[in-house]
Amino acid sequence: MDTIVAIATAHSKSAIGIVRLSGDKALDIALKLLKRNTQKNEIQPRIAKLCFIYDSKYNVIDKAILIYFKAPNSFTGEDIVEIQCHGGILIAQEILNTCIEFGAILAKAGEFSMRALKNGKMDLLEIETTIALINNTNTNLSKLLTRNLKGECTKLLESIRLKILEIIAQIEVNIDYSDEDLDSTILQNSLQTLTDIMKKFQSILESTKHYNKIQNIKLCILGKPNVGKSSLLNLLLMKDRAIVSEYAGTTRDAITELLDINGNLVCIADTAGIRDSKDYVESQGIERSFEYAKESDFLLCVFDLSKPMDLDDLKIIEFLKTDSIKDKFILIVLNKNDLEIKNKYDFTHFNTISLNTRDIKNRSILQDQISKFLIMDIDKDTLILTSITQSTLLESAQNNLYEASNFLQNGLIELASYELTQSLNNIAQMTKPYNIEEVLDSMFSQFCVGK
Repeated sequence: MDTIVAIATAHSKSAIGIVRLSGDKALDIALKLLKRNTQKNEIQPRIAKLCFIYDSKYNVIDKAILIYFKAPNSFTGEDIVEIQCHGGILIAQEILNTCIEFGAILAKAGEFSMRALKNGKMDLLEIETTIALINNTNTNLSKLLTRNLKGECTKLLESIRLKILEIIAQIEVNIDYSDEDLDSTILQNSLQTLTDIMKKFQSILESTKHYNKIQNIKLCILGKPNVGKSSLLNLLLMKDRAIVSEYAGTTRDAITELLDINGNLVCIADTAGIRDSKDYVESQGIERSFEYAKESDFLLCVFDLSKPMDLDDLKIIEFLKTDSIKDKFILIVLNKNDLEIKNKYDFTHFNTISLNTRDIKNRSILQDQISKFLIMDIDKDTLILTSITQSTLLESAQNNLYEASNFLQNGLIELASYELTQSLNNIAQMTKPYNIEEVLDSMFSQFCVGK
């Protein structure tokens, strides 16, 4: 197999850059980067070596740290050499180009991880969890993702696989002696085991659904003009991002920013104020406000406590009752509570918070309210799946077990055995490579080059 090479760090100005080689000739190529006549026995596995790195014309590229990981004790299971050079755009690229001159092949996206999979260093669950961990925007979920990296989900599926195999073995014995019914004790124990497994599968699927719900959250600030939407955005961001004015219609398009709310990365948008307007541009902005609200996961709907509700306010209330919004998390922000309260509308059927944007203490209070939506209950047994494929396979395995349970109760043990075998096939596909190379290529293309 070819020896591959890639830059494993971002192509930007930074303190450090890493060039990674993997394959049978990784060490040979790395030796060509060092001073002439450097011998293999001078490079000890897992011991950092500070050395000058040379190009093919023996010009110094950089002074770097070289680390050799001898197969099979490496990420890919092959010989790996990592060169930790100074950061920046040019140095790592020069080292990469020199490695290619010396015989390495430029790695494809995710090719290091694909080799790790094929060499048994990782399974599919761990691979897909790695993708999720790289893209994760919620620090509260990091511990769940690392559980999969530690193999906890794989271990659970393996223990379940053994339980299903035991049931199949007991059933097969009865199939050989078809004149006899399945022993009642074995039947009851098998049914109870299947029920317990299905409950565990359901728990994983529900946790996965919640996990997906609180990833890549979009938050929309909605309200009529001059209720304090832009002031609310500025309060959360702790900077004057949006123009605050006493004149209506200042915001005519969505202003979006990324915001860290108690360890959760949220895309927050201040939208055009909702009102009847004859201005074409403003009307377009208002229409976009409703569209953005429909696409968002979380709505902050702002109302002014210092003024009675009017038709524009009520239009927003009616919008919140539509089917397009029913699955959103809605928090009503009753703003300007430092002024005389004239808004007597009954908001008791909504989640509400009363504040004013002049008091900076309200920032943390508002963030805590938003965080309640972003937090997932996690106990020692909580596990999740990180891809639609994994969830679909687990659902299929669960359905197989449900059918098998029904067949067992009705004495149809051959059909039960078939469904149990199908469930094993679905579970196996969750951790073992598919036979379809195109599926693997599609999955690994989501990785960066060098991973």
